[in-house]
Amino acid sequence: MTDIKKYVTTINVFLIILISGVFIINLFLSKFINTLSLVINIVVVGIILITIFSTITTYYIATNKNVDNKLMKINFKIVSIIFPIISKLAKFIGISKDEIRKIYIKINNAYIYSNKYNFKGEDLIILIPHCIQNHDCKLKVTNDIENCKKCGRCKVKDLLGLKEKYNTKIFVATGGTLARKIIIDNKPKAVIAVACERDLTSGVRDIDKIPVLGIFNLRPNGPCIDTNINIKEVENAINFFTDK
Repeated sequence: MTDIKKYVTTINVFLIILISGVFIINLFLSKFINTLSLVINIVVVGIILITIFSTITTYYIATNKNVDNKLMKINFKIVSIIFPIISKLAKFIGISKDEIRKIYIKINNAYIYSNKYNFKGEDLIILIPHCIQNHDCKLKVTNDIENCKKCGRCKVKDLLGLKEKYNTKIFVATGGTLARKIIIDNKPKAVIAVACERDLTSGVRDIDKIPVLGIFNLRPNGPCIDTNINIKEVENAINFFTDK
C-alpha cells in the first residue's frame, strides 16, 4: 500500500472504533441517562465528522491536488491533535509508524509551501543529523561544520557549499534536545530540517512558532550510518524561504 492508503486504512479503523463506542454507549446508557448519552453521541459524531473532513483534505494534499491555504491550516491542526492516537493505532494494526509520519510531514510541508516568505539567508537554519558524516571520518563536525575538509566522501561538503552560497547557518544536531537548544540560541525565522521520519516528526511537533520544512534523509546503508541528502531539495527549500 502507498503511504496515503495506509493512513486512510488507519483512519478507517479509528472511525470504526468511534462508531462502535457510540453503539455500546447507546446500548448501555440510553435507558438510564438519556442526557449524558445524547451529549456523548453529539461529541463523538462531531469527532467523526471532523476526522472525515481531515482525511479527505489529507488525501487531496497527499495526491498533490490544490487545497486552500486556510483548509490546510485547519487540517494540520486536526492531524496534529489526532496524530499520537493514529500512530499508535497504525502500529497496532501492523502499519509502520513511519508511514504515518511521512504523511504528517507531507501535510506540514504542503501547508508551509502554500504560504509566502521573504527571509534573508542568514535568517535560516539548516539542521542535519550527525549520521550524514562518513563514519570513517576522524574530523568532528558536530560542534562546527567548518571543521570539514571537503574531501567529498559525504554530503557535508555540498552543504558547506550551500552555506557559503546563501549565507545560511548549518548545524549538526545529535538529537532533539540539541536541536531545540540550537533554535533557541540562534532564533531563526525558519528552519530546514533533515532527518529520519521519527526525528523529523518529533522536531516539527516540538517547534510551532516558526515554519519548519522537513526533508527525509536517504538511508542506503540502513539507519544512522552514512546517510545521504538530496542537496537539490535543500537548496529548493532555501530558495523558497528567500523567495528566489
